Amino acid sequence: MTLNDLEKKRKKYRNRIFLSMIIFAIIICYTLANIETLGDFAFLSVILGVAISLLLTLGPKKKYSKAYKEYIVLRGLKEIFTDLNYEPESGMPRSAIADTHMMYMGDIYKSNDFISGKYKDVTFSQADVDIQEERETTDSDGNTTTYYVTIFRGRWMVFDFNKEFKANVQVAQKGFGNNRVKERGLFSKKDDKSYYQNVKMESESFNKRFNVYAQSEHEAFYILTPSLMEKIERLDDNNKGKILLCFINNRLHIGLYDNKDSFEAPNCLFKINEEKELNRTNGDIKVITQFVDELNLDNTLFKKLSINNEQTNKAQQENNTINQNPINNQQQVVNEQTISNQTNMNNQNNI
Repeated sequence: MTLNDLEKKRKKYRNRIFLSMIIFAIIICYTLANIETLGDFAFLSVILGVAISLLLTLGPKKKYSKAYKEYIVLRGLKEIFTDLNYEPESGMPRSAIADTHMMYMGDIYKSNDFISGKYKDVTFSQADVDIQEERETTDSDGNTTTYYVTIFRGRWMVFDFNKEFKANVQVAQKGFGNNRVKERGLFSKKDDKSYYQNVKMESESFNKRFNVYAQSEHEAFYILTPSLMEKIERLDDNNKGKILLCFINNRLHIGLYDNKDSFEAPNCLFKINEEKELNRTNGDIKVITQFVDELNLDNTLFKKLSINNEQTNKAQQENNTINQNPINNQQQVVNEQTISNQTNMNNQNNI
């Protein structure tokens, strides 16, 4: 793929748009001139014009978009990420979000521009996600109309988190909407640890911006240190959309509700400015990398400490088990005595 190839596909898409507009205009003019003769068929002629326009432009549009992502977007991604997998036509699996039980999933789910890889050795995946809810309204005559409301449109990102934790935590920016958690009710079981409670953090400025829900208040304070809360506030300042952070199963899910589609091709009516498009792609990439950079997700100190603690505890438990078992201790003494006697016999034979 070259810039010249991309320009050819852009021009073909542009020309098809012009052709479809001309055909549609002719159909409209003909319909208006013969509206009395056509009668009820006048509306059908308009539908025909729309259908012809879609047939003429849909194929070239997809080819232009594919070429743009191969030439511009993929090149930008390769410069930043390792172990890269980019699938423009695929998306984040619905189950990846639904299984968190922290987001209302609506009735219609769409996703594309799936990217996975590593940045600063931090494994991640991300995609554009559009979630809509079907609603109905009934007028005074009893006629029902179905319409759809967007409940999330933006990026969904998943990162390996640099701290191990034992309970899940949700941080929802106020105004995000449609996030959810399982809250304890009047008849909930007291010993059920899957329920979430609203936790007030020590930072007043953080509490003004975000709601925190956690299965364990202790884990909320363990994860959300004063330093991390300040970083989350900076991320809020640097992004126009609303943010949802889900700390679940030692991973960090981030929903950025900004009503945007990332890595999209520019208007086909104008010539491609390669430098400008690469910069625009880098801006879309920065939306991913900023979370790793700002939250220091590449700092594995806490995981190393956790591993060392586990190894120390395991060794201590093994020692305790040996010390508490007199049979094992006696057997160890017998084995040591046998080895000592065998060594003495070998020494005498050598003499």
